[in-house]
Amino acid sequence: MMSERDISRGCKQGKANAQRALFDRYSPILMAKIFSYVGNDDDAKDVLQDTFIKAYTTIDRFAWAGDGSLQAWLTRIAVNTAINFLRSRKRLVVTTVSATDMDDPPDVVEEATVDEVNRLDTSTILEMVAELPDGYRTVFNLYCLDGYSHKEIAEQLGINEKSSSSQLARAKALLAQKIKKYLNEQNNDYHYEQQYK
Repeated sequence: MMSERDISRGCKQGKANAQRALFDRYSPILMAKIFSYVGNDDDAKDVLQDTFIKAYTTIDRFAWAGDGSLQAWLTRIAVNTAINFLRSRKRLVVTTVSATDMDDPPDVVEEATVDEVNRLDTSTILEMVAELPDGYRTVFNLYCLDGYSHKEIAEQLGINEKSSSSQLARAKALLAQKIKKYLNEQNNDYHYEQQYK
């Protein structure tokens, strides 16, 4: 198996086997990342294709910085491509918080406990995140999954930091509602099954 460094060198030289290795190794990881932003498989496949086109055509700009650096570079391309896709489809609506709205808290929702969240499998949680409105989901992903600060999110999305913070709070509140609803439905189903055994 080719090392990450060999893959990057081969891609810079235009070698087909290196390009294939790049795609084979990183497409599943990038597909999951892109899906978390765009929310459906068809759009995610389109964005994945655009991501690899950008990667192949800009690989000369990649600078090796140790194991993991190629994946990190590809992930940044994937996230930026996903955000640009949402913008181009006019799906990325991130409301800007005005001075009068700054102190208005989002709807308060009882958060799910750690134990409750741990009862959910990863795919269920990712489905819930995918169901968030595009603007909420984008800020949630950038902050919670990709570790961007509110300042970095604000710069990337062209909003102010308070708007990023507000969108994140609303995303978390909506996600908490979804988790509570799901767990209540699971609990009701369990009791129904027990009652009619």
